[in-house]
Amino acid sequence: MSEVKMWINKRGDQVHPDLVPHEEKLKTELVQKIIGRAEKGVNIMMHFKKYVTDEIGDYMGMMREKYGLDPMRNSPKGNLSIESYDGLMKVQIAVQQHIDFDEKLLLAKEKIDEYLKEITADAGADIQTLITKVFDVDKQGNVNAKMILSLKGYKISHPKWKEAMEIIDEAVEIVGSKSYIRFMKRKSVDEKWENISLDFASV
Repeated sequence: MSEVKMWINKRGDQVHPDLVPHEEKLKTELVQKIIGRAEKGVNIMMHFKKYVTDEIGDYMGMMREKYGLDPMRNSPKGNLSIESYDGLMKVQIAVQQHIDFDEKLLLAKEKIDEYLKEITADAGADIQTLITKVFDVDKQGNVNAKMILSLKGYKISHPKWKEAMEIIDEAVEIVGSKSYIRFMKRKSVDEKWENISLDFASV
């Protein structure tokens, strides 16, 4: 007589299958089937992404060889766009760098605080709040790199502000990068590009 396979509930308890409601069994089977297919879909997407980067890497290797460069194939490292001869199809690879800041970011904030103290009489409270809020951290203790780098867009000539921007430049660290592949097509060269979206939510 074979041993009965027990079910495990959310509390981690073993439950005899005869005591598990029929609808719970159906629901569990449905979820397991869908998740299994989802995992297969992820694998297909991973293989497709590798296929695209390998094929474009081969093409770029051929082009490098044509112009006397090292033809060794590797995955594209930077942003590039490859378009069909008729201009109706295009593949883009965009590389987004992930930026973090080292301990010098605190020094930059101190320098900005010094700047704000000097110009308190001339600067409105809303501007001061806006600038200092840039350095707020989220629940994980991370700062918003985009907001911090946006400070460099302010046309401020004060020496302390310039020093703070220089410190921010020194504090920047590239902690990784991620490549995004976009597939586009259009019916004629006069029309706008349409994305061939592989985003599940847009299907």
